[in-house]
Amino acid sequence: MYYWLMLALAVIAEVISTVGMKYAATSSPVIGYLVMAVMISLSFYLFSRAVIRIPLAVSYAIWEGLGLFLIGLAGVVLFGEYLTMVEMFAIGLMLTGLLLVTFDKGQPEEEVSEAKKQPALQKVAVQQQAKASKSRLGEVAL
Repeated sequence: MYYWLMLALAVIAEVISTVGMKYAATSSPVIGYLVMAVMISLSFYLFSRAVIRIPLAVSYAIWEGLGLFLIGLAGVVLFGEYLTMVEMFAIGLMLTGLLLVTFDKGQPEEEVSEAKKQPALQKVAVQQQAKASKSRLGEVAL
């Protein structure tokens, strides 16, 4: 639960950072850049804590995808920006993908344990081949 909380806070910090960037570009450069620098640094730190236990592909997809959704929402609410139907549809598709990635159960346990055994079996086979080739090195084939 801790790592998911870190990921959620990283998303929020990223959104605040991007809103700060918009303020820096439009009305208040000093405060906007200060907010942007502090919050993006905090976002990266929190994200680094989240990826300790959450797979990188999943955490990054959530971090960026949910961040994009919330930034789009902030643009509409805070800055009066407009999203077209195509843009809203694209964001909806992205959120659907996020849900699929987040709630995927992954490989069944049996497949995972088989996948872990396979490299060990390959290592044994390579060692046996090496022993066999060493024993034939001194032989001369006629």
